[in-house]
Amino acid sequence: MDFYERLSMRGLLWTHLHELHGNAFESFFHDLMSLCFPGFVDVRTHGNIGDLASDGLDLYGDKLYACYAPETVDAAATIQKFNSDLAGAIKKRSGQFTTFVFVHNDVRGIHPEISAALARARSAHPGISFETMGMRHFRDLLGKKDSQDVEALLKSPLPMQHAIALGLQEMEELLAALSEKRLINAPLGSIETVSAYKLRYSDLSEESQAELREGMRYSSTISDYYQQRIDITERDEVAGRFHSEYRAAVNSGLDPEDVLLRIREFLAGNRMPTAPAYRAQTAVLAYFFESCDIFENVPSGWVPANMDVQN
Repeated sequence: MDFYERLSMRGLLWTHLHELHGNAFESFFHDLMSLCFPGFVDVRTHGNIGDLASDGLDLYGDKLYACYAPETVDAAATIQKFNSDLAGAIKKRSGQFTTFVFVHNDVRGIHPEISAALARARSAHPGISFETMGMRHFRDLLGKKDSQDVEALLKSPLPMQHAIALGLQEMEELLAALSEKRLINAPLGSIETVSAYKLRYSDLSEESQAELREGMRYSSTISDYYQQRIDITERDEVAGRFHSEYRAAVNSGLDPEDVLLRIREFLAGNRMPTAPAYRAQTAVLAYFFESCDIFENVPSGWVPANMDVQN
């Protein structure tokens, strides 16, 4: 799919997942994985042997998948089923997997008590890796497929490109928190020379450079936000998504200003933002700009001519 097809797919997937529970969600998961991974084996229940504690196996990745999709989230019941499935997998599928993947349909993310259960399981079974898989992972997988395949899986045509498109669901909490802060009161941290050089090297307009420089006021706040997240992999996963979209934009021949706009749309969709929301978006872009997940780092030895790094 192209960029705007991927953008418009977000809302369609979000709506579709709201309607999937139990066996319907498991069937969706099987279809998605079979579409995306040739080594995936969709495991179905059979007679008195059941599914041998697995809803799917990735033969190449040594991953075992277990689906959890109740109509109403019940953390205690889900944890009980997770522990039972894990124990069953260890007993019945020893040697068949090295990673246990918790697959869920909660578009809001994993319940804190469930994440704690996953952490306990990781400590109790150091020889097994544990991963989660939900809406944002489905979205990223489908974004790499042809639009016709995605429409068939979601049983609906993609919206037209001019339709309102959603931003990254996992970034909504951070953007909301940043929008509530007054930029004028945020302390101005020192801009490292490499960051200042990178702003000039990016070939962005002076206006865009100034916006990113101001956005860097929030960098420590964003770092603190990610350090406090329950899912410690979230920051790196988001950074990876930004980098992939950045590379795709550059490879499509866009100039730096359009690349920055493309990444902003990837982050927040194509709604017209309020002034606080726009500043929050810019702060996030500046954060990933500083960490070199978007735009190229300065080559060794490159120094801009007549540049005051404090400006």
